[in-house]
Amino acid sequence: MAHIDIPYYLDFLPQSLLQECNTRAKAIPNVPGLSLAPGIREQFPNVETDDALRFVVQLYEETKDELNQVLVKRQEDRAFMDQETLQCLEENKDVPYLSPDYQTVLGRKDQTGRLVAGPLPPQETWTKVDIPASMEGEQVTLFGPPDSPQMAINAMNALHRKLPNEPAIVTELVEESGQVPRWGADNEDSMTPTPQNIIGANQNLIGCYDRTLTFTDEARGKHYALAEEKLSKPIKRIPGLALPDGNHLYHGNPLPLHILDFGLQLFHNWQHPEALVFYVPKLENEEEATYLKRFIERAERTIKELHPAYQMGSIRLFIVFENPRAIFRIREIAEALAPYFVGGSLGWHDFLASAARLFKFDPNYRIPVKADPNIVINHIKESHLLLAEALTPIGGIKIGGMYGILYEDGNEHSFEVCMVGYIKDVIVQLKRGLDGFWVAHPNFVRMGLAIVQAWRRQEQTPGDDTLDRLIKALVPTPSEQEPLLNFVHSKDAPGLEHDDPLYLRGVLAADLEVSDVIPNDHPDEVRYNIFQALQYLADWLRGNGCVALPALMHDASGAPVFVRIMDDLATTERSRWELWAELFHKRVSHETFETLLQEEIDFIKSGAQTPTKRVQIFWNEQTERWYPIAIKLLKQLVMREEPVEFATELLIPFTLDIIRDAEDPWKRACELCPGHYQE
Repeated sequence: MAHIDIPYYLDFLPQSLLQECNTRAKAIPNVPGLSLAPGIREQFPNVETDDALRFVVQLYEETKDELNQVLVKRQEDRAFMDQETLQCLEENKDVPYLSPDYQTVLGRKDQTGRLVAGPLPPQETWTKVDIPASMEGEQVTLFGPPDSPQMAINAMNALHRKLPNEPAIVTELVEESGQVPRWGADNEDSMTPTPQNIIGANQNLIGCYDRTLTFTDEARGKHYALAEEKLSKPIKRIPGLALPDGNHLYHGNPLPLHILDFGLQLFHNWQHPEALVFYVPKLENEEEATYLKRFIERAERTIKELHPAYQMGSIRLFIVFENPRAIFRIREIAEALAPYFVGGSLGWHDFLASAARLFKFDPNYRIPVKADPNIVINHIKESHLLLAEALTPIGGIKIGGMYGILYEDGNEHSFEVCMVGYIKDVIVQLKRGLDGFWVAHPNFVRMGLAIVQAWRRQEQTPGDDTLDRLIKALVPTPSEQEPLLNFVHSKDAPGLEHDDPLYLRGVLAADLEVSDVIPNDHPDEVRYNIFQALQYLADWLRGNGCVALPALMHDASGAPVFVRIMDDLATTERSRWELWAELFHKRVSHETFETLLQEEIDFIKSGAQTPTKRVQIFWNEQTERWYPIAIKLLKQLVMREEPVEFATELLIPFTLDIIRDAEDPWKRACELCPGHYQE
C-alpha cells in the first residue's frame, strides 16, 4: 500500500478498502499518479478532462502537507476537549448546572498556552471586507443540491416561480425590490457524494454559468430551460476539509473532496466571476482558515498561469459558522481569509450537533429538542447577534440559518401554519441585524423577498403598514394572524449580556436544562429522532441527500397540522447526537431504545398513515436493500460508547460502486472494512 499522505482519512476509508479501490481504479495516462474508479470519465468526459484533473492534483500536491497538519491538530484538539470535559465533571461536583461556577471546556488552554475553544482577546484593527457588486443586496438564499439538471434549473429560475394564488402585494414587493435570489448550490450536506452526484453537479453548474443547461423529462413530456433574465446567483457549497474521495486516487491516496470540487469549479468557470463565490462549511478556527487562504492563493496562481486573463483576487468565500469553536472566532477567521472573505452564515443544525459533540461527556448538557418549533427564536439569538456584531463593523455579509419547513401540497391550513413559522423566522433574523437567510424550497423565495422588502419599507418609514398588509395576505385566518402580528411588533426574545457568566454557553445554546417543550428522553422525542433519521439514512444510501420528511406543527389553537421538513445530513447528525447522549448518560436504556427502534421499523415497513404520522421514504423495491443498512448504521451511531466524529465516517464507503453495486452492500462493506462496522 502506498504512503498515506493524510492518515485522518483512514477514519472514512479504511486501508483495506483503499487497497481494493486502488486495485480496481483505472490509471489516467496523461495525469501521472492519478487513477479513477471505472466509468467516471466515460460518464463525464467534459468535466473530468486531463487538464482539469491535472489542475486538481497540482493543488493537492501543493497543499496536502498543510492539510494533514490541520486535520492532525483537529484530532489533538478533540482529545484535549474531551479530557477537559471529563476533568470538569470532577470540578463540578455539587455545582448546579446554571451556576456561574459551573466549569466547561470553554476558555481552557492546552499545554502550549493555546486557547482551544472560546473567544480570543480582541485585536485593535481588522481588514474591511470587499463585497463584489454582484453580491450586494438582499441575501434571500434558496439552498439545495445541483445534482440534477431539473433541480438546478428550478433553482436558477426561482424568482419566476409564482404560486397560482400569489397575493398581489407579494408581486408588487418583489418587483419593487429589484432583487434576485441567491442559490446555495450545495455539494455538501444536501448531497450523497457519489461521483455521479458530485461530478454531475459540476456539469450542471457549468451549464448554469454559460446558460446552456436544459433538460427534458420524457416521461412527463416536460422541457426545462433557464429563464432569459433575473436568474438566481449560484454560490456553491463545497465539502468540508474532513471528507476524502475514494473514487479519485493519487498515488494511492484519496483526493480531498473539497480540493476536487473546488478545483473543478475554478478550472471550468474561471472566466465567470459570479462562479467564484463559495460557501465553505465546518471550519473550526483561524488556523484552518489560514490553510484555506493559502490553498486559494495557490489555486489562483495556478489558474493565472494557465489563463493570463484571469483576474487575481476574484474568489470570494462565505464561511458557514456551524461549529462551537468557529462561532467565537468569526472576525479572526475573516481576518485570516482576507481579502477572500465576503461574509458568513449560520448552519444551526450542524451548530447544535457539534455543540452536543463538544459537551458529549457532560451529563447535564441538553441539546435543544428537535420538536421545539421556536429554536431559532429562543436558542440561536446569541449566535445571530455575535455574527452581526463581528461582521457589521468590517462590512461583511451576515446570513442566518435555514427555514426548512414545507407545507403539504393542496393543504391550505398547512400552508398557513408554515407561513406563520416562516414569517417569524425571517422577522427575527432581520431584527437581529442579519442580511438574509436560507430557505429549502423555491416556493418560498418570492415570499421571502417580499417580507424583506416590506421590512425595509418599515425601516425607512416608521408606521408604514406594508408588512402588516403582507402578513394578512399570507395568513388570512384571524386566529393565526393576530398572534403573528403581535409577535412581529413585539420585542425580540430576551438574551444574555456579554458579561453574563453564562454568555459563552448561551451562544452555544448550552445553558438549558430539561426542555419545557418535551424532555430529550421522552419516548415521543426519541421516536421522532429515530423515525426521521432512519428514513433519511435510507434515502441517503439510495443516493438522495436532501429529503422532505413528514412532521407535525401546531396551529394557534394547538391542533396538529401536517408539514414536511427538509432534512439533510446536518439534521440527522443532530438527531443522532441527541439520541447518543440520552443513551450514553443512561436517561434512555438500550432496551427502551431497541423497543422504540423496532416499533418505528415496523411502522415504516407497514407504510402506515395515521392522522398524526406518515411515512415518506417507503420500504419498497428501491429502498429494501438500504433500510437494513440504515438500521445498522443508526444503531452504531447512537449506541457506541465512543461514537464516530461524523456520520460520514460510516457512510462514505457506501458512496463507492465497489460496495453500492454489491449483491449485499453491508456484507461487502464489512469485508472491505474489517472492524469499521459492528454486525
